[in-house]
Amino acid sequence: MPPDLTPLYISDKEAGLLLLGRKRASEWPAIATVLERSGLPKVDPLMGGRYWPAVKAWLDRRHGVGSTGGGYAADGQENWSYGRKAKSV
Repeated sequence: MPPDLTPLYISDKEAGLLLLGRKRASEWPAIATVLERSGLPKVDPLMGGRYWPAVKAWLDRRHGVGSTGGGYAADGQENWSYGRKAKSV
């Protein structure tokens, strides 16, 4: 299923195909059960599937993709010549 046509709520069968491919898709329900203990979004009982954007975001965080740490705060002007002899002009 192309990403732009993926429904917002997907079944575990669809999740298995998207995440593991055709050969391993049947392994997804068991894997999902284990990952739910670590925070993988569960199947929404009303919608009958997992909210795909949340699943993808959770997996991205799990693998350190798209970290929102914000980088480092500036602590002053950089001195790139530290430890080098100054060139005479």
